[in-house]
Amino acid sequence: MLTHSQIWVAIDSLAAREGLTPSSLARKAGLDPTTFNRSKRQNGEGQLRWPSTESIAKVLAATGVSVDDFLRILTPSEPNSSRIPFRMLTGPAGSWFDERGQINPDGWDAITFPAEADRQLYALEIRGDRFNPIYRDGDTVIVAPDAEPRRGDRVFVVDSAGFATIEVLDRRTATHIHFTALLGGSLPPRTIETVTVLARIVWASQ
Repeated sequence: MLTHSQIWVAIDSLAAREGLTPSSLARKAGLDPTTFNRSKRQNGEGQLRWPSTESIAKVLAATGVSVDDFLRILTPSEPNSSRIPFRMLTGPAGSWFDERGQINPDGWDAITFPAEADRQLYALEIRGDRFNPIYRDGDTVIVAPDAEPRRGDRVFVVDSAGFATIEVLDRRTATHIHFTALLGGSLPPRTIETVTVLARIVWASQ
């Protein structure tokens, strides 16, 4: 018998596999972006809410995932998860990475996340209201440094001064990287040499 938790974990896992947040997965399927939000998984009285079969069918059609594949995600024969580096997104981040943008292990903890063991990922927990209402205090974002950021992607950025932020990639030229704010609006372009980390956010616990 399938449980409420299994269904929602499968949807979260499918979103992560597609490089999407649950909200982006819903949007891709032509659904309301809040359809798969955690706040929709139970009502105000604590009663469990299940995704409709129509919503699941639209998601499978939009992602090209077969029913058999989805069932394998629902009931995996073996846990498909890995321990990935984790830390709070607060304070200067200059010491978090080396000169190549690779994680400096000092100061990182770890969490378990459904992903292939050989995939490069790390997790950041949002602290404070700096990224409201897109990311709220306590949300966790999963960053994939090996995933090529594309125009329109939300990205984790660290500059040469150690300032860490989350923005939206607009475009890159030979000399500059252009970003927009999470809520829209252009930001001053940065020269390429002042951006030490530029990594795509592939999932968020919202």
